[in-house]
Amino acid sequence: MKKLCFLGAGMFYISGLFAQAYVGQLDKGKSPQAAAAIRLSFNSDQVESGLKAYLGGKGYNSTSTHGYILYRGVQLDSTDKEGSDLYFVTSPADRKVKDLTILSVVPAKKNQDIGSGSFVDSSRLDVARVFLDNLAPYVQAYGTGVQIGDRQEALKKAQKKMNDLLNDQEDLNKRLRGLQTDLDQNKVDQAKAASDLQQNINGDDDIKKRSQKRVNKLIDDQGSLEKKIRRTQTNLDDNKADQQKQQVVVEQQQQGLEAMKAKQNN
Repeated sequence: MKKLCFLGAGMFYISGLFAQAYVGQLDKGKSPQAAAAIRLSFNSDQVESGLKAYLGGKGYNSTSTHGYILYRGVQLDSTDKEGSDLYFVTSPADRKVKDLTILSVVPAKKNQDIGSGSFVDSSRLDVARVFLDNLAPYVQAYGTGVQIGDRQEALKKAQKKMNDLLNDQEDLNKRLRGLQTDLDQNKVDQAKAASDLQQNINGDDDIKKRSQKRVNKLIDDQGSLEKKIRRTQTNLDDNKADQQKQQVVVEQQQQGLEAMKAKQNN
């Protein structure tokens, strides 16, 4: 049974299993091209990087032309003596699914003019399909490796942010203890200053003014310290809430990394 599968600006008529390459029609540019294609469970950047790593390891270099990734003179199998020019293109298989990409290839004779009309070498379509089936495990391993690297980096960043929050908590606790010590000392100083003022109540006016000024300053300092304590306590409470949220992020990244490693081992 055939069904329609949209590919970029065009569509494929496809049959066969989801994980296997197939031959269909690619509508790209002015003329539709027969092509081989396969669905891969990675985003387009990962698929293209895997493709380039695979063919680059075999000594082939890519160029870009007419929206294709072009490799010239590629031997599709052991019987291919002349080689074919391979025109690759990627597109999302489903725009709602980020990590699902269709990789298609149009095989052409070497140095074939693609300026107008169909340029596909139809005799190489089936072997191109097999080529994609053989390429898929490499892209799977490569893409999974990239995803693991990305997850490791994301986990590292999440853990660093968590450590920063823990360090901030330590600093805030230290600051809070210091402010509380200053407030306790302020109250002691206020009691002494009030006692001095009382003792000099009938004394020299200048002495009384200085004593009263000191009492007033200590009262002002008390208000400032209490304000700083409230603000620091609020920051500490916010920090603890942020830690709880960040711990969830760390656990999610850890679970994602473990899932990627399990995928790699299967």
